[in-house]
Amino acid sequence: MSSITSSLNNLISSFLDILKSIFNTFYSALETVFATASSLLSSIVDLFSGFVGFVLGNIVIIGLIVAAFVGYSAYQQKQGRNKKGMLKTS
Repeated sequence: MSSITSSLNNLISSFLDILKSIFNTFYSALETVFATASSLLSSIVDLFSGFVGFVLGNIVIIGLIVAAFVGYSAYQQKQGRNKKGMLKTS
């Protein structure tokens, strides 16, 4: 009788261990998905931070280029030339 009880106890224990292993597998997979998403989000934030740092670090140069373009366009309009450099006929 003791061997039957022991075997049933081992069967139930094995079944519970299988369920525990399945649960741990799904938990690990879910944890991996969240870790990957977190890493991706962190990389995107770092990329955006680098871009903003670049723009802010070069804002004077960018401003000078934009000002030169606006000034050149205003000069061209004042001289009566269109964008292709030809004189307006009308």
